Amino acid sequence: MSGCFDVFSTELLIYIFNYLEINELSRLRLTCRRFRDIINAWDNVLIKTTTIVTNQNNDKFLTRCFSKIPTKLEKLRLQNNWKYGIYNEKSLFYVRKKYMPCLKLQKDYLWFSRGSKIFNYKRDKNNIIVTKPNFVLTPQYRQSCVNVGFSSADVTKFTLRNNILVGGLSDGGVYVQNLVDRNEYYIDKAENTFTCSVDISPDSLVVASGMRNDCFKMFSLQQDPLELTLIHTHNLGQRAWCVSFSDDSPILACGTSAGGPTRKSILLFDTERWDLRTGKCEQKFHDAFGAGLYCLDYDYCNSVMVGTYLHGRAALWDIRTKRCVQLYFMRTCKGSTLNSPIYSLSFDSEYLFAAVDQNLNIMDFSGYGRQPMRDYVKIIYRQTSPKIKCHM
Repeated sequence: MSGCFDVFSTELLIYIFNYLEINELSRLRLTCRRFRDIINAWDNVLIKTTTIVTNQNNDKFLTRCFSKIPTKLEKLRLQNNWKYGIYNEKSLFYVRKKYMPCLKLQKDYLWFSRGSKIFNYKRDKNNIIVTKPNFVLTPQYRQSCVNVGFSSADVTKFTLRNNILVGGLSDGGVYVQNLVDRNEYYIDKAENTFTCSVDISPDSLVVASGMRNDCFKMFSLQQDPLELTLIHTHNLGQRAWCVSFSDDSPILACGTSAGGPTRKSILLFDTERWDLRTGKCEQKFHDAFGAGLYCLDYDYCNSVMVGTYLHGRAALWDIRTKRCVQLYFMRTCKGSTLNSPIYSLSFDSEYLFAAVDQNLNIMDFSGYGRQPMRDYVKIIYRQTSPKIKCHM
């Protein structure tokens, strides 16, 4: 390094660095240790931009991130991989029979349901996840119940909160499991229907479920012994597809099919963002192919990931714009005979996990070096953009 830089203070160097572009800062960081330390320590001042997927500004999102991104430049590098479809893909747990799986992502674990079992896998940096599960849960009736032994019904949906797992079953049951003492479990089985969705309140005192027979139910959850008590049933007149408690306010949302005796059920082709203060839809994000939407996940900042009905396709949206950021096609669903919805998905700053009918697909966006680019959005918007004709 030239001798003149030895007399420059850190404050003066930061002032000079403010005039540089991001790619220039990235190259300058490699020239010497002092520049690297200054740029890494002051990157939030030098780089005045917010990223998608890699923000990590919310504690709830950090609870499922395998690692914390150390610098703003590293966040921008990862954002570039997400934006242009630069990733490595793994497909795990192939089976010939087709299921409707569900998954939940945590910092150290991946929960994955298939059929009547829920698998817990340890996340690992080198292999992304360890393929041998830590343990397997199967919904089971208590000895005091009319039904005794393991349930043969499929797990349709499940959720986790405060060491309690709550799952919906394909025979209309609602299953609760203590994750600290795995000998504590309970199944409420009142009627023969299909449980579409379940959720548990932030204080772990109330469980809600949505049913295929148009009913919406609420249960009181007792911890010792673990037990569900039905406290409310309401017939909505339309299928209850999804239920969810708010983490920040005493609100429960229920998504329905919007059908009824005189109306046909709707198909959801777009993602909507609602303001709970006004009860109005403030934003809509339309699917480029008009395909039905099956699931979504959110980073509690700018990024929304949506799983669609056809071709194992996921779409990444930035809520600050109206255009789709990128599309991701699961390689196990490519081809005329390999077609599956994405039944469940979740992501952190480096990985996308997507559950299709016969596989679990994992996309790794953390790689360096030259890798194939899958920029499908560029092709789509180039084909749909209006053509301008010039007349001489």
